[in-house]
Formats: sequence, C-alpha cells, structure tokens
Amino acid sequence: MLHKDTFLHQLSDLVAIPTVTADTTANQQAIEYIRTLLSPQANVRVIENAKAKILIASNSDTLQPDIGYLVHVDVVAASEKMFTMTQQENKIFGRGVSDMKFSIPLGIALLNELIENKSPLQFSFVVTTDEEIGGLDGAAHLAETAQWRPKVLIVPDGGDNLQFVHASKGVAQFVVESTGTSAHASRLWDGENAITPLAHIITKLEKRYAANNATEGWVTTVNFGKISGGISTNQVCDSATLQIDFRYPETDSFERIVDELTEMCEPFQNRVTFSPLATGLPTATDPELPIVKKFLAVLETTHQQKIQIKPTHGGSDARHFAAFDIPILMIKPHGGDIHMESEWLDVESTMAFYEGLRRFLRDVEEEMYA
Repeated sequence: MLHKDTFLHQLSDLVAIPTVTADTTANQQAIEYIRTLLSPQANVRVIENAKAKILIASNSDTLQPDIGYLVHVDVVAASEKMFTMTQQENKIFGRGVSDMKFSIPLGIALLNELIENKSPLQFSFVVTTDEEIGGLDGAAHLAETAQWRPKVLIVPDGGDNLQFVHASKGVAQFVVESTGTSAHASRLWDGENAITPLAHIITKLEKRYAANNATEGWVTTVNFGKISGGISTNQVCDSATLQIDFRYPETDSFERIVDELTEMCEPFQNRVTFSPLATGLPTATDPELPIVKKFLAVLETTHQQKIQIKPTHGGSDARHFAAFDIPILMIKPHGGDIHMESEWLDVESTMAFYEGLRRFLRDVEEEMYA
C-alpha cells in the first residue's frame, strides 16, 4: 500500500528529472528510476522505438492483460525552478505533478501490491516518453506494432478535478506545401506566388469553420498553426508551407477532412499538395457500460462526491487505442494549470484517487476470478 510520505518522496524524485520529451537522456534516467521501485517479481520489458522508450511492467507475461494502466513520464519545457517540487499545505507544485507524473507512484504501488498478494488479475503498468509530441513512437507503436491490447484501459491523463472523460476529440494535423515561380516584385507577371494559394485555403477554411471556432462545442475546429515562405519582401515567393490542426469529434472522420483538403487543393492543380503530420482517432466510452459504472461508483465512494461525466477537447495517448473497442477510463484527481508555471496537484485528492483504484482492481478481481 502506498503511503502519502512515500508518494511525495517518489514524486519529488520524478519531478527533479527534467524529462522534457526531447531530452532522451533524462527520460532514460526516469525509466531506470521507475524500474528500481518495481517488485523484483514484476515482468518488465523496455521497448525502444526511434527516440521513444516504452516500459511495460506486469504481473503476468501477456500483451492482453485484464487491466492496462497507461501513463507518460515526459513533460513540456519549464523554468529550472519548476523541476524542484514544492508544497503549500495540501497542494504541491512542479512540472509534471498533474501532467502526469503523479500517476507513476500510484501505478507502481498498484502493481507491486497485486504481485505481493499473488493476484490472478492480470495488470500492466506502462510508461511512455513521447506523449507530449503525439505518442507516435510510443503509445501508437505499442498499440499497432507491439499489439498491447488490455481488456480495459485506465489513462489518468485527462478529466481534471474528477471529471470522467467519456469522449475526446481526434486530431488531424497536416502540412500543405505550395510551389510557385520566383520573380522580382516589380514584375509580378513573370512569376507565380506560392503564398497566394495558401491564403485562399485559409480564407475558405476560416469561413467554413468560423462558427465552430468561435465558441466551445462538440464540433470540428481548425487552427492555422504555422505559415512560412519567401525570402525577401521584393521577391515573388516560390515555396511556402502551411500547418493546420483539426480537432474533430467521433461524429466526424479523418477521411472527410482529407476529402475537404483535397477539394480545396484541386483548383491549384499540382502546385499545392498536403500530407499528414500527426493523427489520432477520437475516443468514446459508453458511461453505461458495467465496468464504467463500477469504476465511477468506487471513485464516488472514496472521494465522497458525485463524479461528473464530460467530454474533452484535448488528446492523449488513449487515442491510439480508439480503434480496438477498449473501454477507456480517463479521470484525474484535483489539480490544474498544466503546462504552466503554476502547475499544481491536490495531495489528499490524489491519495483518495489511489484508494479508489485499489478498490476498483479488487472488485474487478473478485468478479472475474471468484
């Protein structure tokens, strides 16, 4: 069983390792530290794929466990002081305390206890190192190539302040590339500006999605994240790129968005092409599923409050498992200000969350292996 002092000590150690995604050395150090905390009886493997590492620790030798617990140790950049965890009464502060290093001591303790009790419940604790840049080398590889497919997947990487995430939007990011012919700005007719087609595409998408982008809603939105092109003001640009980010609910599809972009590029013939940068399916879990109702009931008991059920506009590594019809249990204890200098976590809420996970695993074990 995980005690509060142990939790705080382990979390402080993890926060002190500056695991910004691009820092592969720091992420390797964090993975090695986590391994030292695992039971010697744990079945542990580390998969290396490109620059990402995936730690899989289980109480059985299977890629289809009863329960999967998926977290990431990588974080976004922060000031140096954020890598020293501080505490003010019941709140702790530091990079990753909420997103999502808090979940790692919990997962270690859950696995170690199941091993100690010789539980027949098959449980896998998984840590990735590239979630903050899309998880394509980590969780996507785990789901599609390694074929890690738990029957139920716990992902405490969304649903701040005890809000159960029953649906999350998919992501479809593209780079649109445009070519032209350079010329002097005083003789435009001698050239063909590569920026102009991109401006037309932006205008059409902005008009089409203006209402969706204006207010919060469960609809598809589009963001123009980056546009670049040209060398000097007095030269007709011959090469330009545009990066676009669509976020879409389960009622929309990646294929429809591709068709839309194809339609918009067609008038410019071969001058404009596009390709995907990062993609991820939307997730949807029915709150009426028995396993979900059991999960929420336990957490409501340990927190002594009603759990709200809401969708989220953001994404997580859970999206890489959306195609496999796996119930995704996504919720977090009280915390906030992720990716900010004031990122925080409520300690008591986190310990209640841990107790809820313990009881949930025990209830599932009794039901499956009675």
